Amino acid sequence: MVNMDSNSIIDFGASVQNFKERKVDLQPQRLHIRLPNARNILFAGLKHFLGDTFKWLPEYDEVADWLTDNKKMGLFCMGNCGRGKSTICLQVLPCIMEQYYHKIFSIVLAREMNRHYNEVMQKQLLIIDDVGREEPYQEYGNRFNVFPDFVDDCERKGKLLITNTNCTKEQLAEKYGERTLSRLKATTRLVAFAGADLRHG
Repeated sequence: MVNMDSNSIIDFGASVQNFKERKVDLQPQRLHIRLPNARNILFAGLKHFLGDTFKWLPEYDEVADWLTDNKKMGLFCMGNCGRGKSTICLQVLPCIMEQYYHKIFSIVLAREMNRHYNEVMQKQLLIIDDVGREEPYQEYGNRFNVFPDFVDDCERKGKLLITNTNCTKEQLAEKYGERTLSRLKATTRLVAFAGADLRHG
């Protein structure tokens, strides 16, 4: 039985440090992005990649706000096709992260990620394009589905995820379950992309 002095309180900071020294991180730290002038930088990036078709949309303000201070959270762009989600996630943000933070994000297409489960799971900074459309991958009776496991690691190991989808929350819940959606909500900022497909506007 533990004999506790009523005035004795554990030094949690020292305890966390002790675990770190044994290679166990109880408080994993995600990348903290705080980019001054984020709106102008995002504008310049979109203008570069979209050229004459570029038009600033209301949801881009939310992405700029995330870049101003991501609060150590990833980014989850959800909504209609043709609104710039893939351009932001696959082109603009990788350039920004490399230029201003010297961080290289690995990029994977959702339809291919389950075939490379072990390789993808080793990544600390990851961009996944078009999540929700991939099929589970089976090999020798084993079934691989990267996305739920990577989202778990975002919470437990401090990994940072940038992703986009055309699926609804209901479709994602049906595919991955409420547990994954709950962890996704805890580790990423959701930006809703609504409105018409600009490719056909």
